[in-house]
Amino acid sequence: MDLILMRIFAASLGTETNTFSPIPTSYANFEASFAYPPGKHPDAPKHTTAPLYVARKRAASDGFILIEGSCFWAEPSGTCGKADYEMMRDRILAELEAALPVDGVLLGLHGAMVAYGYDDCEGDLIERVRKLAGSKAVIGCEYDLHCHLTKKRVSNADISILYKEYPHTDFLERAEELVTLVLRAIRGEIKPVTSLYDLR
Repeated sequence: MDLILMRIFAASLGTETNTFSPIPTSYANFEASFAYPPGKHPDAPKHTTAPLYVARKRAASDGFILIEGSCFWAEPSGTCGKADYEMMRDRILAELEAALPVDGVLLGLHGAMVAYGYDDCEGDLIERVRKLAGSKAVIGCEYDLHCHLTKKRVSNADISILYKEYPHTDFLERAEELVTLVLRAIRGEIKPVTSLYDLR
């Protein structure tokens, strides 16, 4: 009997948007920082790409197939161009669609990205990922501790992990935690439930 391995897709998209800045963020800013197509991410961790990096290291030992998507990051600046965001988002979604079916999705995000027409870029991306991956896939996200959490994100992602340290010295540890929890959820060992509560 053939062993059926879990299939996990990983990608990242992030920047920290300052909506008061008059300097817009374009795809050129992402290219200047990093914009890696599938399989071209260097063998070194970056903040938002830590889930992909960790999954790459653990795929063989943890018994899953990793399908790598694109990874994008731009240094903090102003609002992202609408077409620029949609191009990167749609590239990741097309890669996910080509990888289907998947058991899990790992997303490396910042959590404070805004584009013209999209106040919640991460929520928009996660919602579209959920529609493609289906209700049974486990979606796990890693965020910067300066992120926003929205109902759209919480209702579409199964697991959300935030950095705990500033400076962000623990981004790899948090990615390890995320990968472990996603794998446990896929195996049915845990059934994570995420909710949002306003402490004001």
